[in-house]
Amino acid sequence: MGPPSQATGQLRLKFASSPWGLVGVLLVHHFGLWAWTAWRRDLPLLLVLDRWDSHHYSTLVLDGYSWPLWAFLPLYPGLVWLVRQGLGGTLPPQVVGAALSTACLLGFVAWNTHHARQGPVREGMTARTPWGWFVFLYGPASFALHSHHTEGLFLLLSFGALACASRGQLLPSAVLVSLCIFTRNQGCFVAIAAALLAAMREPTWRERIARFSLMGCLALVAFGGLLFFEWSRSGDPFMFLKAQREWNHVDSLWGAIRGLWFGNPWHKGFNGWLVLRNVFGAAWLVFGVMLWRRDRALGLYALLSLLVMLPQGDLGNAFRFGAVLFPVMFVAGDWLATRPKALRWTVALLLVWLNHKATHAYAIGKWPY
Repeated sequence: MGPPSQATGQLRLKFASSPWGLVGVLLVHHFGLWAWTAWRRDLPLLLVLDRWDSHHYSTLVLDGYSWPLWAFLPLYPGLVWLVRQGLGGTLPPQVVGAALSTACLLGFVAWNTHHARQGPVREGMTARTPWGWFVFLYGPASFALHSHHTEGLFLLLSFGALACASRGQLLPSAVLVSLCIFTRNQGCFVAIAAALLAAMREPTWRERIARFSLMGCLALVAFGGLLFFEWSRSGDPFMFLKAQREWNHVDSLWGAIRGLWFGNPWHKGFNGWLVLRNVFGAAWLVFGVMLWRRDRALGLYALLSLLVMLPQGDLGNAFRFGAVLFPVMFVAGDWLATRPKALRWTVALLLVWLNHKATHAYAIGKWPY
């Protein structure tokens, strides 16, 4: 047995590399950076927490839906409104949203680690090494997981839906899938993956088709509920899709493809940040295919989530879209854990740098997603 100081050092190192230690470091880093940025640049801290889509969510909480905010699905702003009303209705929405999202991130860590202790876990459902957790938590736009965005809520719901489906718990999975559909457009991909996970537990094709069909029907009911909400509030069941035209979108397959080399009309000059998003997208594709080879359901979820960005004409939202894809990030981190030490720490430093820059960009109003 070593001296007490050595044992204490090993204990601290073990905690720092655990999910709880890493998420604690992440929260201190990000909130500390935002507070420092607000002080150095003489910016109101509430403004720093209310940039880009966060501001749109605040508008939804305070004033309700109007064009083009129909593009944002209702569950997250509705929950923020409900919590804010329960706390007296006076707190800034971005503060309530950040608290809610942080709670969801912590809930995800707790549920994920508990799930891993309950028995065999499918590849990608949890990290098998501290590096898996590190790559997930220090993905480029992980600030969205604990700030006034949908990502923290969607992360918790999507993990729950997939975890329950993988264990054959159909009703909880169906409920969580339904909530995912009301949170983000990627909820439809969660529904497909959850149905596949539930079906693949069955021994015969007949039972698999029956299980997949049951989960699919329940997801369609939830999607019908979303369409009814849109129709009842706006008069058009597809208003959340039509509102998307306020942002850049292509009108042809060629436009989607040429966006990969920045060939669309709105691409003017060299943009290093778009290049970095393409690099991130390429890594996403590589590890998504790796995940596909190990688990068809989770791999399909990862690849569909990448493919759905192409109609936007580039990968300008790749950092944020990838923040919730824990299966890809876990697989990437666990792969990195097997590489030489020099490569591991080089990638780690690059990830911390990119994460820091994106988090700072959000604070000062530059595009961070």
